[in-house]
Amino acid sequence: MSTWVIISWVAVALLTGVNIFAFLQLKKASEEMLKAAFPGARDVNDALSKMQDMMKNAQRGRPHPMLARSMGKKVGAKAAGQEAQLQAALTMLQNMQKKK
Repeated sequence: MSTWVIISWVAVALLTGVNIFAFLQLKKASEEMLKAAFPGARDVNDALSKMQDMMKNAQRGRPHPMLARSMGKKVGAKAAGQEAQLQAALTMLQNMQKKK
């Protein structure tokens, strides 16, 4: 009986080690993605605050300045379709937040 207890604790220790390793790798990847998405950010907290500001502005109906500039350059039916797509995405986001 004690042999199986030792084997199970060794298995738990190995799986815990694998879990910690995977968590650290995923954390590193998420930090790199945030830094890539917001290149001017000083650190992860700054990138998260910029992302939250973008979401707040999107909820108020004001697009992010970078998005507004890119939308302003586009003309014609393609821009109207993209603007409608953006509005639909923002509406869906607002509905998801209302359900919480």
